[in-house]
Amino acid sequence: MQTSLPAYRPRPTFHRSAADFVAIWFIVAALSVLAALAGWQFWHTDRIFIGVKVAEIPVGGMTRSAALLHLSRELRAYPAPPVTVEFEERRWTLSTVQLGPQPDLLAAVNAAYLIGRQGRLGENLADQLRALLGARSLQPPTHFDEATVRYALSQIAADVRRPGRAEMTVGDLILPSASGVDVDVDASARLVLARLQAGDRRSVALQTYTVTPPDAQSSSTANATAISPALPLVVRDEASGLVFALDPATQQRLLPNGVGGWVNEAALRELAERWAEEIYIPAQDARLRFDVNAGRPVVLQPSLSGRQLNVKETTATIQRALTSGQSQAQLSVDVVAPKVDSNRIDEMGIQELVANSTTYFAGSSRDRIHNIEVAAEKFEGIVIPPNGIFSFNSIVQDVSAANGFEDSLIIWGDRTAVGVGGGVCQVSTTAFRSAFLGGFPIVERYNHGYVVSWYGEPGMDATIYTPSVDFKFRNDTSAYLLVQPVVNSANGTISFLYYGTKPNRQVTITEPVISDVVEVGEPVYQEDESLAPGQIKQVETAKQGLTVTVERTIVENGESRVDKLVSVYQPWSAVFLVGPGTPIPGRDTSGTP
Repeated sequence: MQTSLPAYRPRPTFHRSAADFVAIWFIVAALSVLAALAGWQFWHTDRIFIGVKVAEIPVGGMTRSAALLHLSRELRAYPAPPVTVEFEERRWTLSTVQLGPQPDLLAAVNAAYLIGRQGRLGENLADQLRALLGARSLQPPTHFDEATVRYALSQIAADVRRPGRAEMTVGDLILPSASGVDVDVDASARLVLARLQAGDRRSVALQTYTVTPPDAQSSSTANATAISPALPLVVRDEASGLVFALDPATQQRLLPNGVGGWVNEAALRELAERWAEEIYIPAQDARLRFDVNAGRPVVLQPSLSGRQLNVKETTATIQRALTSGQSQAQLSVDVVAPKVDSNRIDEMGIQELVANSTTYFAGSSRDRIHNIEVAAEKFEGIVIPPNGIFSFNSIVQDVSAANGFEDSLIIWGDRTAVGVGGGVCQVSTTAFRSAFLGGFPIVERYNHGYVVSWYGEPGMDATIYTPSVDFKFRNDTSAYLLVQPVVNSANGTISFLYYGTKPNRQVTITEPVISDVVEVGEPVYQEDESLAPGQIKQVETAKQGLTVTVERTIVENGESRVDKLVSVYQPWSAVFLVGPGTPIPGRDTSGTP
């Protein structure tokens, strides 16, 4: 018997077409691009996008604190376009130095950080690309020093000023009286500043007024024994270059009965207080960062002295000048020293870690993480002097879109809602815990309205709501206290580290004690037309009401004290959104009783 083998059939082979290779290449390329984009966005989490410039100075790739320090070093003489002042046929040009431009670097850095972050994904990527190609450069908002402008105009006024002339006889020639000209320095300065702020580069007309001839003055006051001032009273401070001028009309208002008479002290003080507002420049405290390797603080942002008018001394000086008919007087300007002086950091006692705490926000939305980053950045380098008060709101300032914050979930009334600044309380809670664990006196602290899961066990949270609800503590040590926030967005952690000199104290915190438990009410169902019929979506999780007590025992220099931290949380019902016509669970809809 013969058997026949089956005919050999080769295995089918598959030949990939050129289109297949193109598709594979396209998929690989697309995945590579997506990975690159993800890496690009991750690297820039807390940095300004590469390519962004402020006043043509590159700040891309820097954190906001690093950019602020870089700009404060590089942008010492900020340029301003010249302004031309004219009178009759004469023209004067006010230079950058005479205008005293003062760029708002913090606002510029915050605006630079928002480039590539404010729109939809496509808009953001396009903005980032424009920055990378060098097409995104910002000019910082600029304020101008009114006192500097006033001084420049007073120099011009001295050149323009022309006193009136009484009728006089020269030989056989009789010269008639002639009016004079004086300059309204205040009005001229206001006009120059208004043009500068509006970006209007047209020439500014010098504001002048007519001075009555002396013979006309004497005829109108023939029966008066008082002598009215005829020349301006120039009030200056040589050290700062500040100059104010009291024209004859203003002097006459201050001296109703003329030179030698009584001075209207209320009007003089009002004038001096207005000058004080124009002159005042607050001192700027240094911002520092603790260098762990060196074991000492380094300057992040240098301190600057401020200035303020000594109103009492200035009014007394002007009063003496007015009553004696002088044409010159001295302003009394005091230097305002910063509370945190960058020239004295070795004397501050900042040498070691005093207290720290960490909270977790992994799983937060992109907007919530952004708000945590923005809020934490504002505390970078803050230093609290001995016995000084740390105020969360005074540092974070306004929680608004204009200040860099975005919409996220916040507690609003009796429910969670979308609002500006969700996530900021993660920062205030972390700052509070570090202070509490460090044994610092808590000056002001409020718990949230209900238990928030982000903060772990209840009783150790701190809510804020600018400007009314704040968190404050006092630095009761003999050394300065350096605040250093650390955000790790990839791991979802935020820490607050306080550096200074450790006091001789031990702090013990008890476990939270829960009492007065209030059960949750019935779930709340709300119809939402954006949902499909039959669809149910939970937007609030039920939480019991609680009273939580935490005790802190502080033993210092042989003495012991106990602080009680009591937090009262309201019950929070579950809330569900339901589509139109959706039966409510657990509710009888048959119509029978």
